[in-house]
Amino acid sequence: MLKKEAGDRVVVSGPARIYERIILTGFRGTGKSVVGKKLAALLGRRFVDTDTELSTEMHSSVSQYVNRFGWPAFRLLEQQQLERLAGQKDLVVATGGGAVLHKDEWSRLRRHSLAVWLQADAETIRRRLERDSATGTTRPPLSDSDSLTEVQDLLAEREPLYRQGADIAVDTTGMTPEEIAAAIRDTIAAQQRKEKD
Repeated sequence: MLKKEAGDRVVVSGPARIYERIILTGFRGTGKSVVGKKLAALLGRRFVDTDTELSTEMHSSVSQYVNRFGWPAFRLLEQQQLERLAGQKDLVVATGGGAVLHKDEWSRLRRHSLAVWLQADAETIRRRLERDSATGTTRPPLSDSDSLTEVQDLLAEREPLYRQGADIAVDTTGMTPEEIAAAIRDTIAAQQRKEKD
């Protein structure tokens, strides 16, 4: 279980170990894709963005696919993808915001992995999504609510899953992607040094 003290930006749970994969999780707009690319470069690992890979597989954006076939069909493809990724090594993986909903596949993917939860408050996420020109085409709405209400409702629903499924939590508010990636790298290195001591 993650424990957070006042003023902490990075919260750690569990012992250090050698990880086959580093998984970035969290709500859309928390920076998983851009941070993942930078973290992969820092660590010399291959980067996988699950939404990008699924778009290639579907020959369409996530939004187009969901509009045509519905969320259940997309979630099934996402579920199968997580299963495939669980068998690969030396990756930094940026997952879709709903990946944690697939409990069995998420659990398998987490084995021998470090799961990093990128956090931000609902208002920060709403602002980021509205500034992102790709939001309308790549990230379909998940409900009929206005954007802030949707974010607040889904965060309340998913936060326990993010918390339960993470080894490290990073509050991304006010941080650049470079700072977030460096903080994750430094946290991993510090954990590994502690284990050696």
